[in-house]
Amino acid sequence: MDSWSTSRWRGGVSVGLMLFAAACAARPEAEPAPAVTGPLPGDNYAYVYQLGDAIRRHDTRTGTDELVLSGVGELSLAVANPSGSRVAVALRQGQGSRVVAIETETGSVTEVADDSLGATYTMAWSLDGDALGVGVRFDAGGGDIRVLDADGTVRDIGCRASNRFEAWRSSSQAIVHDDVNFYTVNTADCATVATFAKAGKQDIAYAPNGRRVAFYQDRSVRFTNRERPEIIPELWIASFDGGGARVVADFQSRPRNSVWAPNAGRIVYEVVSRRWANTTHLVAYDIQGDAFSYVAEEKPLGVPNDFGACWSPDSRRFAHDRTYARSTGTQAYTTRQVVVRQGTNEQVVLDEVIDLPPAQVVANRPASCQWMGSRYLLIATRRGHRVVDVDDGEVFEVPADRHVLAVVGFAEVTE
Repeated sequence: MDSWSTSRWRGGVSVGLMLFAAACAARPEAEPAPAVTGPLPGDNYAYVYQLGDAIRRHDTRTGTDELVLSGVGELSLAVANPSGSRVAVALRQGQGSRVVAIETETGSVTEVADDSLGATYTMAWSLDGDALGVGVRFDAGGGDIRVLDADGTVRDIGCRASNRFEAWRSSSQAIVHDDVNFYTVNTADCATVATFAKAGKQDIAYAPNGRRVAFYQDRSVRFTNRERPEIIPELWIASFDGGGARVVADFQSRPRNSVWAPNAGRIVYEVVSRRWANTTHLVAYDIQGDAFSYVAEEKPLGVPNDFGACWSPDSRRFAHDRTYARSTGTQAYTTRQVVVRQGTNEQVVLDEVIDLPPAQVVANRPASCQWMGSRYLLIATRRGHRVVDVDDGEVFEVPADRHVLAVVGFAEVTE
């Protein structure tokens, strides 16, 4: 196990982290035991991370840092469940591929797939975080759908044409797909319940609960100042089987990068600002209320450029990136914020100054924020990952060389 210096903030003010060393009495014939750092004052965390060719786990409550997997080759995919308590990892080792599920708090590992011929994987957790669906596409062609059940059993559900996993609808139904269609299938035997065709659609995405689907369809639009029509995608939504399809955002707003709330009740998407150049806003659409909400106003730091939304597991709020164009007079730079939004109410939970012009920051966007439960946000910054307690503003720094895959937060207990 190892220790490091780190810091946390409350309300954006940096404070030093107190380190408590636990000294162990060494026997004459043994090396002294390493110092233990923990617990932290305030919130504590258990997290799984990648460091070089290893996957490790750290627990700040005890200072424990332990090896989970060694000899890791390319890590092609890591998907945490909604609470952050488990993470599914797809990796390549030699000529083969593996998928394992790791418990964040204990580091225990469940083997889900071990394909010696090599494979490409798609994965999704059920909303309760207990079951994992895995689509397997073999490099030589073909594939299957496998499920890790809540009891730890791994099974092939019998799909032969479909080899990609999209979402769970319930413990007994899932959304899978092949090159041509999406299928709602029974997880007992892969029997088809409904089919949704891919033809003529782009960026098809099901809500995490599998109840609705979003997609983009091209529209040919003729403008008076142009000789030829322009093809502009429009955002559509429909029931899981394609029924009741309708346009949510037409060509005028140039919608893109839509993200479903887990309960499929709302969807948020980016639109091009009609007022400011090189600026996007985020619009949240409530399906049942047929209502739109958005923030498009100048702020004290300037004109905000909003993008990169991620929803909380309880579907109450979403977080997103915001950038401002700044200048010293001789050099352009960017202020990046992470904002949590509920309706039109906003809370800035992280600030970062980036020594690059905004166009370069947006062209190379930060990794999307991730909720770990409905209280903690995992955010990638230029100086490493940060875990933000959005309820009290506390920020935990992870050492910059550690790529965090999943985290569980333990809020400070106050009397």
